[in-house]
Amino acid sequence: MTAITLIVGLVRVCEAQTPSLDVVLGRLSAYLLDYETKVLELAAEEQYRQWIKRRSSYGGDTVSRRELESTYFLVRLPNGQAWYGFRDVTRVDGRNVTKSGPQMAQLLSEGTETAFDEAMAVMRENAKYNIGGVYRTINLPLQALHLLHPQNRDRFDFNRGKGERVGGQQTVIVAFQERAAPGLVSDGFGGELLARGRVWIEPTSGAVLRTELSFNGEAARYLKEVTIRVEYRRDPKLRLLLPSEMEETYGLEIEVLHGVATYRNYRRFETGARLVTPSR
Repeated sequence: MTAITLIVGLVRVCEAQTPSLDVVLGRLSAYLLDYETKVLELAAEEQYRQWIKRRSSYGGDTVSRRELESTYFLVRLPNGQAWYGFRDVTRVDGRNVTKSGPQMAQLLSEGTETAFDEAMAVMRENAKYNIGGVYRTINLPLQALHLLHPQNRDRFDFNRGKGERVGGQQTVIVAFQERAAPGLVSDGFGGELLARGRVWIEPTSGAVLRTELSFNGEAARYLKEVTIRVEYRRDPKLRLLLPSEMEETYGLEIEVLHGVATYRNYRRFETGARLVTPSR
Protein backbone atom coordinates (compact mmCIF):
# COMPACT_ATOMS: atom_id res chain seq x y z
CA MET A 1 0.00 0.00 0.00
CA THR A 2 2.83 2.40 0.82
CA ALA A 3 4.47 1.77 -2.57
CA ILE A 4 1.20 2.38 -4.44
CA THR A 5 0.57 5.58 -2.49
CA LEU A 6 4.11 6.80 -3.26
CA ILE A 7 3.72 6.11 -7.00
CA VAL A 8 0.37 7.90 -7.16
CA GLY A 9 1.88 10.83 -5.31
CA LEU A 10 4.77 11.07 -7.77
CA VAL A 11 2.37 11.00 -10.73
CA ARG A 12 0.35 13.85 -9.21
CA VAL A 13 3.51 15.90 -8.64
CA CYS A 14 4.58 15.38 -12.28
CA GLU A 15 1.12 16.38 -13.52
CA ALA A 16 1.22 19.50 -11.38
CA GLN A 17 4.61 20.42 -12.78
CA THR A 18 3.46 20.00 -16.40
CA PRO A 19 2.06 23.32 -17.65
CA SER A 20 -1.37 23.47 -19.27
CA LEU A 21 -1.86 23.87 -23.02
CA ASP A 22 -2.71 27.58 -22.62
CA VAL A 23 0.49 28.15 -20.65
CA VAL A 24 2.59 26.28 -23.23
CA LEU A 25 1.01 28.30 -26.07
CA GLY A 26 1.64 31.52 -24.17
CA ARG A 27 5.30 30.62 -23.77
CA LEU A 28 5.49 29.65 -27.44
CA SER A 29 4.11 33.07 -28.42
CA ALA A 30 6.62 34.87 -26.19
CA TYR A 31 9.44 32.74 -27.62
CA LEU A 32 8.46 33.50 -31.23
CA LEU A 33 8.16 37.24 -30.59
CA ASP A 34 11.67 37.23 -29.15
CA TYR A 35 12.93 34.81 -31.82
CA GLU A 36 11.90 37.03 -34.71
CA THR A 37 14.09 39.85 -33.38
CA LYS A 38 17.13 37.55 -33.40
CA VAL A 39 16.85 35.60 -36.66
CA LEU A 40 16.68 38.66 -38.90
CA GLU A 41 19.34 39.28 -41.52
CA LEU A 42 20.69 35.74 -41.48
CA ALA A 43 22.04 33.66 -44.34
CA ALA A 44 22.98 29.97 -44.53
CA GLU A 45 24.22 27.46 -47.08
CA GLU A 46 21.56 24.96 -48.14
CA GLN A 47 22.28 21.54 -49.66
CA TYR A 48 19.02 20.16 -51.03
CA ARG A 49 18.51 16.65 -52.44
CA GLN A 50 15.25 15.74 -54.18
CA TRP A 51 14.17 12.43 -55.68
CA ILE A 52 11.01 10.86 -57.08
CA LYS A 53 10.21 7.24 -56.33
CA ARG A 54 7.35 5.20 -57.72
CA ARG A 55 5.10 3.43 -55.25
CA SER A 56 5.84 -0.25 -54.72
CA SER A 57 2.71 -1.26 -56.66
CA TYR A 58 4.24 0.55 -59.67
CA GLY A 59 7.71 -0.97 -59.39
CA GLY A 60 9.27 1.11 -56.60
CA ASP A 61 11.97 2.57 -58.87
CA THR A 62 13.62 5.97 -58.34
CA VAL A 63 12.86 7.78 -61.59
CA SER A 64 14.42 11.21 -61.05
CA ARG A 65 16.98 12.96 -58.85
CA ARG A 66 18.12 16.53 -58.32
CA GLU A 67 20.66 18.34 -56.17
CA LEU A 68 20.36 22.05 -55.45
CA GLU A 69 22.87 24.34 -53.78
CA SER A 70 21.45 27.62 -52.52
CA THR A 71 21.90 30.51 -50.14
CA TYR A 72 18.99 30.70 -47.73
CA PHE A 73 18.19 34.19 -46.41
CA LEU A 74 16.07 35.16 -43.41
CA VAL A 75 14.84 38.76 -43.35
CA ARG A 76 11.97 40.88 -42.08
CA LEU A 77 9.48 42.09 -44.66
CA PRO A 78 9.24 45.88 -45.00
CA ASN A 79 5.55 45.99 -44.03
CA GLY A 80 6.39 44.89 -40.49
CA GLN A 81 5.40 41.23 -40.80
CA ALA A 82 7.48 38.54 -39.16
CA TRP A 83 10.54 36.94 -40.76
CA TYR A 84 10.46 35.46 -44.23
CA GLY A 85 12.79 33.00 -45.93
CA PHE A 86 14.21 33.40 -49.43
CA ARG A 87 16.00 30.67 -51.37
CA ASP A 88 18.57 31.79 -53.94
CA VAL A 89 19.56 28.77 -56.04
CA THR A 90 23.20 28.96 -57.17
CA ARG A 91 23.91 25.45 -58.53
CA VAL A 92 21.69 22.74 -60.02
CA ASP A 93 23.09 19.20 -60.33
CA GLY A 94 26.62 20.57 -60.02
CA ARG A 95 26.23 23.33 -62.62
CA ASN A 96 26.22 27.05 -61.86
CA VAL A 97 22.94 28.88 -62.43
CA THR A 98 23.20 31.71 -64.94
CA LYS A 99 21.46 34.81 -63.61
CA SER A 100 20.51 38.20 -64.97
CA GLY A 101 19.40 41.29 -63.12
CA PRO A 102 20.12 42.23 -59.50
CA GLN A 103 21.42 39.54 -57.16
CA MET A 104 19.16 38.28 -54.36
CA ALA A 105 21.55 39.57 -51.66
CA GLN A 106 21.48 43.02 -53.21
CA LEU A 107 17.67 43.11 -53.40
CA LEU A 108 17.23 41.99 -49.80
CA SER A 109 19.79 44.47 -48.52
CA GLU A 110 17.80 47.37 -50.01
CA GLY A 111 14.85 46.60 -47.73
CA THR A 112 12.24 48.36 -49.91
CA GLU A 113 8.88 46.91 -50.95
CA THR A 114 9.88 47.08 -54.61
CA ALA A 115 13.12 45.21 -53.95
CA PHE A 116 11.30 42.55 -51.92
CA ASP A 117 8.76 42.10 -54.71
CA GLU A 118 11.67 41.50 -57.09
CA ALA A 119 13.22 39.04 -54.63
CA MET A 120 9.89 37.18 -54.40
CA ALA A 121 9.79 37.01 -58.20
CA VAL A 122 13.31 35.54 -58.23
CA MET A 123 12.31 32.91 -55.64
CA ARG A 124 9.20 31.96 -57.62
CA GLU A 125 11.40 31.61 -60.69
CA ASN A 126 13.79 29.42 -58.67
CA ALA A 127 10.88 27.06 -57.92
CA LYS A 128 11.24 25.71 -61.46
CA TYR A 129 14.33 23.80 -60.28
CA ASN A 130 12.19 21.64 -57.96
CA ILE A 131 11.44 18.30 -59.58
CA GLY A 132 8.07 16.59 -59.63
CA GLY A 133 4.52 17.56 -60.46
CA VAL A 134 4.01 19.68 -57.32
CA TYR A 135 4.72 23.39 -57.84
CA ARG A 136 5.77 24.78 -54.48
CA THR A 137 7.41 27.68 -52.71
CA ILE A 138 6.33 26.52 -49.24
CA ASN A 139 9.36 24.22 -48.90
CA LEU A 140 11.09 26.65 -46.55
CA PRO A 141 12.22 25.60 -43.05
CA LEU A 142 10.56 28.41 -41.06
CA GLN A 143 7.18 28.21 -42.80
CA ALA A 144 5.55 26.51 -39.80
CA LEU A 145 6.87 29.11 -37.34
CA HIS A 146 5.51 31.89 -39.53
CA LEU A 147 2.06 30.27 -39.34
CA LEU A 148 2.34 29.83 -35.55
CA HIS A 149 3.21 33.50 -34.99
CA PRO A 150 1.00 35.08 -32.26
CA GLN A 151 -0.71 37.30 -34.83
CA ASN A 152 -2.16 34.13 -36.41
CA ARG A 153 -3.01 32.23 -33.23
CA ASP A 154 -6.78 32.87 -33.42
CA ARG A 155 -6.90 31.18 -36.81
CA PHE A 156 -5.94 27.78 -35.38
CA ASP A 157 -7.27 25.09 -33.08
CA PHE A 158 -4.65 23.48 -30.83
CA ASN A 159 -4.54 20.10 -29.10
CA ARG A 160 -1.95 18.77 -26.73
CA GLY A 161 -0.35 15.39 -27.38
CA LYS A 162 2.17 13.24 -25.56
CA GLY A 163 5.61 14.36 -24.51
CA GLU A 164 8.74 13.29 -26.37
CA ARG A 165 12.47 13.83 -26.01
CA VAL A 166 14.16 15.70 -28.87
CA GLY A 167 17.90 16.22 -28.84
CA GLY A 168 18.02 15.18 -25.20
CA GLN A 169 15.33 17.68 -24.15
CA GLN A 170 11.81 16.89 -23.01
CA THR A 171 9.16 18.47 -25.21
CA VAL A 172 5.39 18.77 -25.40
CA ILE A 173 3.82 17.94 -28.78
CA VAL A 174 1.06 20.35 -29.80
CA ALA A 175 -1.09 19.69 -32.87
CA PHE A 176 -2.57 22.60 -34.81
CA GLN A 177 -5.26 22.93 -37.49
CA GLU A 178 -6.26 26.04 -39.40
CA ARG A 179 -9.99 26.60 -38.93
CA ALA A 180 -11.40 28.01 -42.14
CA ALA A 181 -10.62 29.34 -45.60
CA PRO A 182 -9.13 31.47 -46.89
CA GLY A 183 -5.96 29.99 -45.46
CA LEU A 184 -2.68 31.72 -44.77
CA VAL A 185 -1.00 29.67 -47.52
CA SER A 186 -2.30 29.83 -51.08
CA ASP A 187 -2.04 27.20 -53.80
CA GLY A 188 -1.63 30.05 -56.28
CA PHE A 189 -4.88 29.25 -58.08
CA GLY A 190 -7.46 30.33 -55.52
CA GLY A 191 -8.04 26.84 -54.16
CA GLU A 192 -8.78 26.08 -50.50
CA LEU A 193 -5.63 25.11 -48.62
CA LEU A 194 -5.60 24.85 -44.82
CA ALA A 195 -2.46 24.33 -42.72
CA ARG A 196 -2.17 21.68 -40.06
CA GLY A 197 0.67 19.96 -38.27
CA ARG A 198 2.55 19.48 -35.01
CA VAL A 199 5.16 21.42 -33.08
CA TRP A 200 7.56 20.05 -30.43
CA ILE A 201 7.87 22.69 -27.69
CA GLU A 202 10.20 22.81 -24.70
CA PRO A 203 7.48 23.63 -22.14
CA THR A 204 9.52 25.83 -19.79
CA SER A 205 10.97 28.24 -22.36
CA GLY A 206 8.53 27.79 -25.25
CA ALA A 207 11.46 26.98 -27.57
CA VAL A 208 10.70 25.03 -30.74
CA LEU A 209 12.85 21.94 -31.42
CA ARG A 210 10.87 20.38 -34.27
CA THR A 211 7.96 21.22 -36.56
CA GLU A 212 5.82 19.13 -38.87
CA LEU A 213 3.64 20.90 -41.42
CA SER A 214 0.95 19.53 -43.69
CA PHE A 215 -2.14 20.76 -45.52
CA ASN A 216 -5.71 19.73 -46.17
CA GLY A 217 -8.62 21.32 -47.98
CA GLU A 218 -9.93 21.16 -51.53
CA ALA A 219 -6.66 22.27 -53.17
CA ALA A 220 -4.72 19.44 -51.46
CA ARG A 221 -7.09 16.66 -52.52
CA TYR A 222 -4.77 15.34 -55.24
CA LEU A 223 -1.99 14.75 -52.68
CA LYS A 224 -2.26 11.47 -50.82
CA GLU A 225 0.23 12.79 -48.26
CA VAL A 226 2.22 15.95 -47.71
CA THR A 227 4.64 16.54 -44.84
CA ILE A 228 7.38 19.12 -44.23
CA ARG A 229 9.39 18.25 -41.13
CA VAL A 230 12.11 20.51 -39.72
CA GLU A 231 14.68 19.80 -37.02
CA TYR A 232 16.26 22.63 -35.00
CA ARG A 233 19.73 22.66 -33.46
CA ARG A 234 21.48 25.31 -31.42
CA ASP A 235 24.07 27.23 -33.41
CA PRO A 236 27.10 27.65 -31.12
CA LYS A 237 28.16 30.94 -32.69
CA LEU A 238 24.84 32.71 -32.99
CA ARG A 239 23.46 30.99 -29.87
CA LEU A 240 20.10 30.40 -31.50
CA LEU A 241 18.00 27.35 -32.31
CA LEU A 242 18.10 27.29 -36.11
CA PRO A 243 16.92 24.82 -38.77
CA SER A 244 19.47 22.06 -39.31
CA GLU A 245 17.45 19.76 -41.57
CA MET A 246 14.20 19.87 -43.53
CA GLU A 247 12.57 16.71 -44.85
CA GLU A 248 9.58 16.84 -47.20
CA THR A 249 7.25 14.27 -48.75
CA TYR A 250 4.54 14.77 -51.37
CA GLY A 251 2.58 11.69 -52.34
CA LEU A 252 0.85 11.41 -55.71
CA GLU A 253 -1.11 8.50 -57.13
CA ILE A 254 1.86 6.74 -58.74
CA GLU A 255 4.92 8.55 -57.41
CA VAL A 256 6.17 10.04 -54.15
CA LEU A 257 8.41 13.11 -54.17
CA HIS A 258 11.05 13.25 -51.42
CA GLY A 259 13.39 16.04 -50.40
CA VAL A 260 16.04 16.53 -47.72
CA ALA A 261 17.73 19.89 -47.15
CA THR A 262 20.54 20.56 -44.69
CA TYR A 263 21.73 23.95 -43.44
CA ARG A 264 25.16 25.11 -42.31
CA ASN A 265 27.34 28.18 -41.93
CA TYR A 266 24.73 30.55 -40.58
CA ARG A 267 25.97 34.14 -40.56
CA ARG A 268 24.65 37.68 -40.32
CA PHE A 269 23.46 39.40 -43.46
CA GLU A 270 24.05 43.14 -43.32
CA THR A 271 22.84 46.01 -45.46
CA GLY A 272 25.08 46.69 -48.42
CA ALA A 273 24.79 43.01 -49.49
CA ARG A 274 27.67 41.88 -47.29
CA LEU A 275 27.68 38.52 -45.51
CA VAL A 276 29.42 38.48 -42.17
CA THR A 277 30.84 35.31 -40.64
CA PRO A 278 30.12 35.10 -36.88
CA SER A 279 33.12 35.82 -34.67
CA ARG A 280 34.65 32.79 -32.98
